[in-house]
Amino acid sequence: MKKILTIGGSDPFAGGGIQSDLKTFENYHQFGMSALTCVGMLNNEGDFILQNVSPEWLEQQLVSIDQMVNLDGIKIGLLNSMAAIDVVTEFVKKKTDIPIVLDPVLAFKETDDLAQDTYSKHLVDHLFPLADVVTPNLKEAALLTGKNDSFQLEEIRKMAKEIYSFGSRSVIVKGGAGVFGEDAVDVLYSEVEFESFHLKKRPSITVNGAGCTFSSAITANLANGTSLSKSVANSKKYVYQCIINGVMMKDGTGSVWSGGEMKEDDWIDY
Repeated sequence: MKKILTIGGSDPFAGGGIQSDLKTFENYHQFGMSALTCVGMLNNEGDFILQNVSPEWLEQQLVSIDQMVNLDGIKIGLLNSMAAIDVVTEFVKKKTDIPIVLDPVLAFKETDDLAQDTYSKHLVDHLFPLADVVTPNLKEAALLTGKNDSFQLEEIRKMAKEIYSFGSRSVIVKGGAGVFGEDAVDVLYSEVEFESFHLKKRPSITVNGAGCTFSSAITANLANGTSLSKSVANSKKYVYQCIINGVMMKDGTGSVWSGGEMKEDDWIDY
């Protein structure tokens, strides 16, 4: 059985974060493990806040995992501090023979622009060159390239190519339903080739965690030995089902949910 590690934040509502990743790995018949970087919660005013795990505790989690298992893949999500980036960088440097998927979570409402820019640069300089795949959404791609989060497919292709120049082996811009037109589109750029993945848009608000789930599904596929192109195609269809099976929250928002319905032949041959 493949053993996959997710490094990221805890989402108490379980739509995204390490909770979503672990559920995804289970649906791909893999054993998921986790190292927490931060914990999300609502404060007394109802605002979502993040509390960082100390870099020492993060490092010890990773050391502990290394002592217990040989990993087959790593998905990196929300790190939320430059200290966490440094710890994860040192850990990932030693993992050159397994797929590394970096989901560069950047859009924090509680973070000012200067802190965002400093964090983004640190992430790009240290972790992008170690990643097999980087998976920004439209907002994150715009922040990384200094462009508007354009809804036009051609602009998304340009952002993907520019982000590729930052050092990762490939880039997937998760355009999704934000792309102009009838289709939800994601764009893969690797070396000199573009590939676009299309599914018809579905009117739904149960989309919280879709980006996290997409990136963890790509990790699971790659760990199973699936090609990158097919991993993206499989993952897109998987996330589509997670949205369809989504769960509503009291505030009118909704989160993705796999429903536990994924069968082995689904993820081998979509």
